[in-house]
Amino acid sequence: MGLPNRRCPNCGDSDQDFRPLDGAERAYALTLAQVCRADLGKYRRCAREGCVRVQSYFSWKSGFDLPDSFRPTGC
Repeated sequence: MGLPNRRCPNCGDSDQDFRPLDGAERAYALTLAQVCRADLGKYRRCAREGCVRVQSYFSWKSGFDLPDSFRPTGC
């Protein structure tokens, strides 16, 4: 089974693969993005290179952008 494919508003509203959050992304979501710990498992990050979109698995409207420090170098 592959990654879930969802609508990404940062990628021109196209369908993209979304992956689970890693440790640093989870920490950011809990502290600065104010995602409730109980809901944290519902959030995924766009797997497209250079994209910093994090959104709920169930609703693309419920999401936020990670800061540029989470963007890979060269993007």
